[in-house]
Order: sequence, then C-alpha cells, then structure tokens
Amino acid sequence: MKLFTRSMAALALLILSLAPTLAANITILVGDNFYHGPGNTTQDRDIRNINVGDVVTFTYPTGNSSHPTMSDNGAFPTFQMNASSRSVTLPAFNVVGTYPYHCMAHGGPLSGQYGVLTVVAATPTATLDARAAGLEVNVYPNPSRGQVTVQLNQKAGADYKLRLSNIIGQEVRTVALKPELTTAGLALDLSELRTGVYFYSLVVDGKVASTKRLVLQN
Repeated sequence: MKLFTRSMAALALLILSLAPTLAANITILVGDNFYHGPGNTTQDRDIRNINVGDVVTFTYPTGNSSHPTMSDNGAFPTFQMNASSRSVTLPAFNVVGTYPYHCMAHGGPLSGQYGVLTVVAATPTATLDARAAGLEVNVYPNPSRGQVTVQLNQKAGADYKLRLSNIIGQEVRTVALKPELTTAGLALDLSELRTGVYFYSLVVDGKVASTKRLVLQN
C-alpha cells in the first residue's frame, strides 16, 4: 500500500509539472449571428488568444440556420454549422500566428459574424532553486482536515505567494504571504476543498521555488 501511495504521489507530481504545457480544448459557441468563446456572451464576434497546441471546437447546440464558417487565410477548410453538423473540432493550432474566420452567410472578413484566434507561444512557469535561495515553506498539520498553518522563512524585498493546486494541476487557491509573516505562521482555512491530494508551491517573484504535497481528509 505504501508503494502504491508513493507511486501515485510521484505520478501526481509529474502531472503537476506538465500541467502548464498541456493543451487546452477551447469551445466556440456558434449561434444565430454570433460566435462566443469562453468569457464572451455579448458580441457577435469572438477575439481571443490561445496557446500553441490548443484545440478549438465549434459547437452549434440549437437552431436551424446555416453558418458556413470560413478561414480568412486558408488555415482550415470551410465547414458547416447547422442542424446536421452541430460540432466540428479543428486540428491543433501548432504555429504562432493570427487566424481570422467568419460566417459566410452572416459576416465577412472582420465584419458581422466573425472571430479571430491569435496563437501565442505558451510560457512555461519559471522556477528557482529554493534550497540555494534559503527558502522553505511548510503547511501543517499534514494530513489535515482543512485548518492549516503556513510557515515560511523568507527574505525581505520579494513577493511571496502560496499556490495550491489539485492533483491534475488546476490552481484552486493563491494566497499572498506578507513580509510580516513570522515563524508563528499564517492560519489558513481549506475546509471547503474536497478530500484528496493537493500540492502547494512557494512562488517568489513569479517563480516557483518549491512544491510539496498536502493531504486533506474528512
């Protein structure tokens, strides 16, 4: 059992280290006279940045109109969005650049019903050697039922944060660690989080200094 637990923890750490580079699947909602990506619900157009390797899915959940969607620069073939074609997934965008598109029935290049995808290079999370920098953060008790204390030996003049992520690398909490934090520690309530394995990282001036495991129990 101990070997299994250690193996799972090692796997989780690997997943966490790869999380910033994993591709995302971006869903673009197609409606009558609009494209709406995540966070956009008021315009007929959708303009957004995505990372290299991201996959984009166009979905037309309701309606009976036809929305033939065309790439302005030939980056992908024209495809139909209608009652017979509710979802289309494009190949991953692996080249940095700008990819405008529009509905041939209700828009044109950068007019009417249109969208623009700008593919940017993903920036990996910077790291630093915590041991060499003389930095250490601890969260205890561990395992915990949600009420924990954060203890940090820190140096003046830096921006310190505690970043808490779940086992698949999704950030669930970020806490600023003020310079006045003493050896007595900072009380932190995590009782609203689900039972399971989490990872907490010390982030110094935007760079991850160290990552450790935290177990939350019922």
